[in-house]
Amino acid sequence: MSRKDEDRILHGLHYYRESIDDAFSVTSDQILWLAAHSYADGGVWLKDGELQSVDSSVIPEELRRKLLLSKFEVPLRYLQYRRLIKLTVADEDTVEVAVTFAGADRAMRLHTRTGRMEVWYQENKDGFVGLLITLAITVATSVATIAVWERLHQGTAEPVRLIYETAPKPAP
Repeated sequence: MSRKDEDRILHGLHYYRESIDDAFSVTSDQILWLAAHSYADGGVWLKDGELQSVDSSVIPEELRRKLLLSKFEVPLRYLQYRRLIKLTVADEDTVEVAVTFAGADRAMRLHTRTGRMEVWYQENKDGFVGLLITLAITVATSVATIAVWERLHQGTAEPVRLIYETAPKPAP
C-alpha cells in the first residue's frame, strides 16, 4: 500500500460521481482497478455504462487475500480514518463509499500535475526535503528578482562620475 494508491482510489471515486456525501456501491475488483491505473485512467473508470474492474479470479486464492488486504481494505480504511471518505461494508467484496468534502477537495487537487505537486509539498514541507525545496525556491526567486530589477534599470542609471582632485592653483 502506498499513498499513491490511496490518492488514485480517491481521485477515481470522486470523479465517478463528482458529488459529496452521495454513497454508491463498489466491489473490491473495481477498487483494485483504480489502484492499478493512473489518474488519467481513473477519470474514465466508467466505460460502456459499467465500472471497469480487474479479473481477480485468475489470482491464486492465497495471494488474492493479501492483494485485497493491501490494495482494497487498508487504503479504504485509511481514507476513512483521514475522513476523506465514508465507508460502510456491505459484504466481503462490496462496500458503500461516499466521498466527503475534504476528500473531494483533495481529489480535485490531484486532478492536475500542479495540484499533485502542491499536495506533495504540503505533506513534506516539515521535513528536510521540504526545507531544502523552500530554500531553493527562495534563492531562485531572489536571484530572478535582482536580475529583472537590474535589466529594467540598466539604461536609466546615471553613469558613475569620477572626481579627480587637482592641486590648488597658486594665487595671482
